[in-house]
Amino acid sequence: MADTIFLFGGTSEGHILAETAWERWDCHVFVATKEGAEVLPDRISSSARMHIGRLDAEQMAETMRLFRPCFVMDATHPYAVEVSANIRKACDTEGVRYIRVLRAREEIADGIEAGNAEEAARILQERFSKQAVLLTTGSKELPVFSEVLASNPEIYARILPGEANVEAALKAGVQREHILTGLGPFSEKDNFAVLQRYHIAVLVTKESGSRGGFNEKLRAAKRAGAEVIVIRRPVEETGITLEEANELLSKITGINK
Repeated sequence: MADTIFLFGGTSEGHILAETAWERWDCHVFVATKEGAEVLPDRISSSARMHIGRLDAEQMAETMRLFRPCFVMDATHPYAVEVSANIRKACDTEGVRYIRVLRAREEIADGIEAGNAEEAARILQERFSKQAVLLTTGSKELPVFSEVLASNPEIYARILPGEANVEAALKAGVQREHILTGLGPFSEKDNFAVLQRYHIAVLVTKESGSRGGFNEKLRAAKRAGAEVIVIRRPVEETGITLEEANELLSKITGINK
């Protein structure tokens, strides 16, 4: 029987690695939402062991004790700091090898850099308080923008589909008709169409890398004449590239804890 591995991530990197892993390993794929599972090809979701839902460090460790993976591969989003910390903690607790898959950074040639979402919100208040804004930071970050949302009726938020995400947006103060849902990454054409349709003057985004559609957002904003506020990545991480991770998953033997 193939060795057991755990793969965390509903990201594009996670999907690519699952494509490699599902035939070669007893692969357990962990995603936060059912939408993250639905984008995987049927041959993977029906063959790999899918785990849907958010887990804390203790729950992850318990699952590791149950299935005893020979290693854990963390391909979660670069901004999912808490999730990665929980995975590392669970691996340390259970003595399981932890491998972080890094998404390459992109240069920010144009745009206003913000150290975090709070700073981005302050920039909006101070410099763009009356202009149409598109937030593409994700539903979990929206509460940070509550004050801006309360004072500026022209703020739109693009979030992942799902009732919980929509409810989070409404609770943060986004008007229902200003909630845009969809699964990215989006093309330059798609981004440009949204910016044009809603007359967006300011786009707020994270530096999510080429696989997260970051460059397509920047190019679309430039075409539309929109300002861009870019939230920098929260931490510097060490790990391996997607190509190195794929090579590792292609091997059956020689993987030790």
